[in-house]
Amino acid sequence: MPESTPPIDSNAERLRTHAFKDPLVVIATGFGIGWIPFAPGTIASLVMALIFWFFVPVEPETRVIQFAVIFLLFIGTRLTLGFVVRKYGAKDESCIVLDEFLGMAVALFLVPQKWWLYVIAILIFRIFDIVKPWPISWVEQRAPGAYGIILDDVIAGAGAAIITHLMGITTHG
Repeated sequence: MPESTPPIDSNAERLRTHAFKDPLVVIATGFGIGWIPFAPGTIASLVMALIFWFFVPVEPETRVIQFAVIFLLFIGTRLTLGFVVRKYGAKDESCIVLDEFLGMAVALFLVPQKWWLYVIAILIFRIFDIVKPWPISWVEQRAPGAYGIILDDVIAGAGAAIITHLMGITTHG
């Protein structure tokens, strides 16, 4: 007779049981970042900022590359989280950080490569993502499935990008 497993009491626990077995869970949790017990969303945001800093060109003539990176990240995030939501019933669990990668990429869209602007973008994005002021909270509550997980971060990132750009202009323009 096979051993019975204890009942799984949350979506996060259901994801944890497949943490390194299901490649989609591995991707959705940011290759393990989501399992860090303290501030996984912030750590994922910092990782994306470092990826942008070192690997994504920021010159005005390369804005198409930045847009393509964000567009492909959006499509990949939507597909991955769509499967994870359907398969595991996951909601916006703290272990799912792929949406933070996307939101941070949006927050850094066309931001000049100055360390202090990146810090501002990270801080504003995290504040918006945690506090969820309107319209972020409205979209998160009303968008179905994976879109509810994704769009709140995209809007938080867009708000952070706008504010970061305005701060960069006002201090140097």
